[in-house]
Amino acid sequence: QAMTTIYCRKLARVLLGAVMAWTIVAAGIASAQPMPVVELVVGNNFGHLPMFVGVEKGLFKKHGVDVKLKVVNTGTEMVGAMQKSEVQAGDMSVTTFLKARHAGDPFRVVGIIMSDATRSNADEPLAIVARKDSGIRPGNIGDLKGKKVALAKAQTSDEYLKMVLARGNLKYGVDVEIVDIGNVSQTQLATLLKEGKVDATVCWEPFNTIVLEQAAGSYEVIRGGGYLSYIMVVTVHEPMLKASPEVVRNFVAGLAAASQYTRKNRGEAVEIIAKWVPGMDLGVGKKAIQHISFDPRVSQPVMKAFEAAEDDVLQNTVKGAPRLNVPEQFATQALTEVEKAYPQYFSDLPPLPAGR
Repeated sequence: QAMTTIYCRKLARVLLGAVMAWTIVAAGIASAQPMPVVELVVGNNFGHLPMFVGVEKGLFKKHGVDVKLKVVNTGTEMVGAMQKSEVQAGDMSVTTFLKARHAGDPFRVVGIIMSDATRSNADEPLAIVARKDSGIRPGNIGDLKGKKVALAKAQTSDEYLKMVLARGNLKYGVDVEIVDIGNVSQTQLATLLKEGKVDATVCWEPFNTIVLEQAAGSYEVIRGGGYLSYIMVVTVHEPMLKASPEVVRNFVAGLAAASQYTRKNRGEAVEIIAKWVPGMDLGVGKKAIQHISFDPRVSQPVMKAFEAAEDDVLQNTVKGAPRLNVPEQFATQALTEVEKAYPQYFSDLPPLPAGR
């Protein structure tokens, strides 16, 4: 019996050692599993800044997702990269997203990048800048009649100008000559204004500030004005929502962390994006970023802004198309879960209006 007891104890030690060894091996196998990669297309402007911050500061990886950035100039290129499945996710403005949805693209909004969730008409990153001696008085939209205005057609700046002109009873392309810069870098706007080839430019940040700095004597005709809510969203393909909900949730968590870091470290955030965008002037960038809000929450004002953007798209771009159901364009489960799991990422934001 004594021999049996000794044998059992030895066997137990052997088995315990085997279990511990397997646990270590299994842990090693688990840690060796590659981190999910999300390829993301972003614009080379401040509306996408938290994405650059999240990658550089390791905030996406902290939440279990390795984000790879594809940097482009315009929303048209963003949609194109999504359509060709070159990427799994894409940043774009609300109007660019809605036009893509009207075209049948299977995207859904999973997060908000640039926004003020407390307002439905936050458009301060947008501005009209005039050259010296253009004859356009600050604040006087009527003075744009007969002038040449440069912008990138089919982008948010184009939609913004249409709304500004409509409120000033001017006809787009009739009372104002539009000079389309296409998909080239928005820095071209400063060159056109400096050389006197146009009277004014329309864009978003940091390019408005670049124009103001580079074109001597240039000035703002208007900045923002409550014409629309300039929201930048992050979208994914519908199949990804179904196939990889955990990856989407972790990606949104990384975005929430990156958004807060950007809000709290604006100067450093500008230095980060300057690594990705050649030729960016840090002084200009640190001025430009003051005009931008990075609030990732979906709220009633955000929904109202989407409804207004849909009105604009139906009126100016896809006339006669059936109206999209705006709430159905969102896949908010990931964001809802992230807000509950990581309240600290939202603690510095102002309260939302009653009802969300």
